[in-house]
Amino acid sequence: MKEIISIYSALFILLLNMASGLSVAVATEQVEQAKSYKTEVVAEIENSNFNPTVIDACKTKAAERGYTLSVESCVYDAAHDIQTAEVVLTYKYAMPLFGVDETRTTRGIAR
Repeated sequence: MKEIISIYSALFILLLNMASGLSVAVATEQVEQAKSYKTEVVAEIENSNFNPTVIDACKTKAAERGYTLSVESCVYDAAHDIQTAEVVLTYKYAMPLFGVDETRTTRGIAR
């Protein structure tokens, strides 16, 4: 009887470890996908030379993926030659097993 309890206890702990590991791995993958998408958006904005149509298309694609994209343009040169944009991507970060359900942001600069 003692062996049965110890075997089931070990199996329970093993399953709990597997579930927590998978939860952490899924959350890490969510973060990496969001950061990768932000990098793609920054490159696309830079390659389009800050075209407003491209920026709107990026915002639409982000919304389809479940992200919120904000692009703030900034011209800091007196001759208006140098333009940058701050790209802020907001995404959902969740680990249900641990009770974590947050909204996080990642930022980038398009030059």
